[in-house]
Amino acid sequence: MQSNTTSITTIKQEVRLQEWTAQIEAQQASGLTIREWCKENGIKPNTYYNRLRKVREQY
Repeated sequence: MQSNTTSITTIKQEVRLQEWTAQIEAQQASGLTIREWCKENGIKPNTYYNRLRKVREQY
């Protein structure tokens, strides 16, 4: 049972990283500053930078 829980957690983490990667790519392609993009997308800049750091650590 522990193995099943671990694999579900791993899958959730991978999906989350993929979503964050897509957000980072969208911001970069938008031509907006990070602050402007975050405001338009309802994300706090600190949250964006934390996600960026985590994505960079993984890839």
